Amino acid sequence: MKIISYLPLMLVPLVAACAAPPPDCDSSKPHITITPSAAAVTAAPPNFCANRGDTITVKIAGNPNKGSVSTTPKVAKDTWLSGSNASNAGTFYLFVNDEVKNGTYEYSVNTQDGAELDPRVTVRDD
Repeated sequence: MKIISYLPLMLVPLVAACAAPPPDCDSSKPHITITPSAAAVTAAPPNFCANRGDTITVKIAGNPNKGSVSTTPKVAKDTWLSGSNASNAGTFYLFVNDEVKNGTYEYSVNTQDGAELDPRVTVRDD
């Protein structure tokens, strides 16, 4: 019985050590396509790379209403991840300014239907 009680504690470091590094990806044309629906929202790719100075094109699939999709940063100071399709129903842009440090940034995709998704952007130097 004691072996079973210690097993989860022994596996935690092993699982953490096996965590995958950020994927190597082509950041030549950073973009994301968001497909909103009442049941769920998807983002393709869900995790991608960008460089400082890049403009990330966010396309909304389907026939969206203006203001129906927005992105918000998980950390309030990462304001560069804030955007919405309020002025153009089909597309909006996120700008990776020069002050953004290398790293992985999480943000939420919110839709008018209440669906939400948590993708990531990895900022790196090429």
